[in-house]
Amino acid sequence: MSATDPHHALHRTIEAVWRIESARVIATLTRLTRDVGLAEDLAQEALLAALEQWPQSGVPENPGAWLTATAKRRAIDLFRRNAVAGRKHQDLARDLATLEQTVPDLNSNLDDPIGDDLLRLVFISCHPILCTESRAALTSASSAALPPPRSPAPSSPPNPPSPSASSAPNASSPKNTSPSKSPEAPS
Repeated sequence: MSATDPHHALHRTIEAVWRIESARVIATLTRLTRDVGLAEDLAQEALLAALEQWPQSGVPENPGAWLTATAKRRAIDLFRRNAVAGRKHQDLARDLATLEQTVPDLNSNLDDPIGDDLLRLVFISCHPILCTESRAALTSASSAALPPPRSPAPSSPPNPPSPSASSAPNASSPKNTSPSKSPEAPS
């Protein structure tokens, strides 16, 4: 960039205006916002707006007043946004207080022993994005949390073992060591 470049000259002008006017702009905004940090942020935003707009429209006759007016408008916008957010928070707090006063229907939740969270866990455990080990671990954990299946009471005694079944284990077949098939100890 040469010293005679119009953009370079404009940036030097904006820089000089900022050096001269920034303290006054920040002081005015501090009086309005009662927060020096916020005033500095708003003044910086006004400078950014000047850097964006002044190359097209030219430097205004009173650049300090332009910076101050731009920063004040941004402060007013911020105060309005904060006021709207405050009202919305109050509305939400009032709605929450109303909901907390209502009595939930716990009996209907007690009728469903599985619940939506457990069902969600079962579906998550089958998701293809999980690796096989993770799916197996989640499936095991979720099935352990399920209640045992309800079976109807038998109407007749169970059938006795067939005479062809031997009580001694066959040497060629592996021994069954599962806990569900082991004999129960007398109590």
